[in-house]
Amino acid sequence: MKNMYSKETTKKSGRLSFFLVMMLCTAMIGASCWFAYTQTARDITLEIDSITDMNSRIAAAVPETGIPRTEPDLPETTAAAKAETQALPLFTPTEPRTEAVTDATEPAAERTAEQTAAPAKPVRIPARMPCNGEILQPFSNGELVKSPTTGVWQTHNGVDIAAAAGDPVYPAAPGIVTDIEENALWGICVVIDHQDGFFSKYCGLAPGLQVGTGDTADPNEPIGTVGNTAEIESATPSHLHFEVRQGETLVDPAAYLGRAAE
Repeated sequence: MKNMYSKETTKKSGRLSFFLVMMLCTAMIGASCWFAYTQTARDITLEIDSITDMNSRIAAAVPETGIPRTEPDLPETTAAAKAETQALPLFTPTEPRTEAVTDATEPAAERTAEQTAAPAKPVRIPARMPCNGEILQPFSNGELVKSPTTGVWQTHNGVDIAAAAGDPVYPAAPGIVTDIEENALWGICVVIDHQDGFFSKYCGLAPGLQVGTGDTADPNEPIGTVGNTAEIESATPSHLHFEVRQGETLVDPAAYLGRAAE
């Protein structure tokens, strides 16, 4: 009986010791957490105070920006130059000025006509008759006309200017000879580029031309003579078949030669 009591007492004493140890550990853990928490809070408070103090020093060192800035009074000449600079456009053309530079002190009445007159641009449209003669067959402007040679209804893309075989043929305007061909229907043909978008064509010329491809055409110098090499218009009296083209469009040569088609 005594032994059973002793064992029961020992068990109760062991459980009590275990609970005491657990309570002691819990208290130690709680104390450690509380210490860590208070230390962290103190560090954070010190850091916030440091940042606040730093911001205060920076604010005191930097001048207030809300006060409007005023520019010092400029001399009259400087202010005028500044105003002129601000009035300039953002983009300044870089193309060179082409007007003639004249002495600003020269009176306008003393300037000669040669100094004030603009240089005349050479005429490069077909403006003169390539040979002297009446127009036998006008430009049909895309309409069909019956050919006296073939009897076929077809367009007539130029004008036929009456001229005797061997008569000189002149360029209708300055230009560059771009093509010379011997066509089975139109005979010997010369094409001149007048460099203003106009081209002229001279058909039915005689052999022995006086120009070649790439030569400069001078209205005062003949390119050749009238021939009878245009088989497609052999039934028409001796003449020069003359065409004018603006870009890719055939136009009426008489409108540029100052002659009314007859």
